[in-house]
Amino acid sequence: MNGRPSLGCRSWFIVDLSLSSFPGNNCFALRRRDGTFTDVTATSGIKAPGWSTSAVWFDYDNDGKLDLFVGQFVDYSSLKVCGIANSYGGKMEGVPDNETFYCIPAIFSPTPSHLYHNDGNGHFTDTSAETGIAGSRGKALGAVAADVNNDGTMDLFVSNDTMANFLFLNRAGKKFEETGAPAGVAYSEDGLTSSGMGVDSADFDQDGGQDLFVANVDQETFSIYHNNGDETFNDLSQRTGIADVTRLLSGWGLRFFDYDNDGLMDLILANGHPDDSVDRRMSGVTYDEPLLLFHNEGQGRMRNVSASSGAVFRGRYPARGLAVGDLNNDGYPDVVVATNGGAPLILLNNAESRNHWIGLHLCGTTSNPDAVGAHIKWSVGGIVHSRLKRAGGSFMSSHDPREILGVGKATRVDWVEIHWPKPSARVDQVVNPHIDKYLTIVEGKGIQ
Repeated sequence: MNGRPSLGCRSWFIVDLSLSSFPGNNCFALRRRDGTFTDVTATSGIKAPGWSTSAVWFDYDNDGKLDLFVGQFVDYSSLKVCGIANSYGGKMEGVPDNETFYCIPAIFSPTPSHLYHNDGNGHFTDTSAETGIAGSRGKALGAVAADVNNDGTMDLFVSNDTMANFLFLNRAGKKFEETGAPAGVAYSEDGLTSSGMGVDSADFDQDGGQDLFVANVDQETFSIYHNNGDETFNDLSQRTGIADVTRLLSGWGLRFFDYDNDGLMDLILANGHPDDSVDRRMSGVTYDEPLLLFHNEGQGRMRNVSASSGAVFRGRYPARGLAVGDLNNDGYPDVVVATNGGAPLILLNNAESRNHWIGLHLCGTTSNPDAVGAHIKWSVGGIVHSRLKRAGGSFMSSHDPREILGVGKATRVDWVEIHWPKPSARVDQVVNPHIDKYLTIVEGKGIQ
């Protein structure tokens, strides 16, 4: 599921909701002025077949309209029966040789994902082939759009299950070049393929480059890829401590977010093994798994603070999707976690840091209405922070489109700048904005 709230930034008759599904019954809806939705799937041109997974709204050709990427998983047209040899885990004492299990995705064929261009009239054209997206067959589960090479166009990082991940570099809004292997994000630090699931992107060390994160299945560890600034990345999972903590976990939903509003991006991970019988067949691996929370200590250091972050982190869950948003509008991001076959978890942020913040709702006019790709900068006591407004991320989830800028203990912000994405070249600046409140900034008009 991937949606975008209609808050009156442009025309009220806008794309609002897409639902991905299996087997190919994707839903595409428009939101009306009265808050209801109209199913326009049949006339939209969006017809992704097979098993659709994560969907991402972003403007790939910088024409000011939001396009849609739909990740495609495996060819599941002929269901297979799996035994020990082609399932997760291994033989355990007391388990019959002929018992069947969850099928590992490695035994299924990959499929091409889809990219749909927004024609601006309620119709989308499938441009997967001409842009190069269809040329790479994968087993996509997670996807995030971010400008990883700072060229002003949004790229795509796509996690693949049991095969190499894809990094689609956007070449001038016309073609995507798949560079996962030479970029260093296709494989683990050990050079092995992984079971990529949830993904996200953020400049977690504030060096100006968008870093990448992907969660994998147990025994593989998760990967945090540092952006070297030359279209290559290094896996820092060992040096950051991410590898040791995640070795026996399987990660799905995840998000870089600043939970304590100190201006640095922290990280939350939702985990759960895909095989509900794994407890009987593998030592140390369980179906229900704990959530993890990492605090950004600065200078690229991440500290596991799960044990001190509340009772919910002491539980175990079959977690899948994860979405971040400010549910009670107090300026501190909350978290919703979907569990497999159960009720969702709602993690309300208690705001114990008492740090200050500024919330932004950005409305593009020349640029795309959600301002995806905008560079946000804010100065606190002469220290400049920056953030890119990315799209997508996590696993089959959609996040609050508002941005919360952490201010820390300071009681004054010098200024906030919005560098709007192409086709706009505009920079809007707000001097000495009010803190601890949400601001709506319209491109070219300032605070509304």
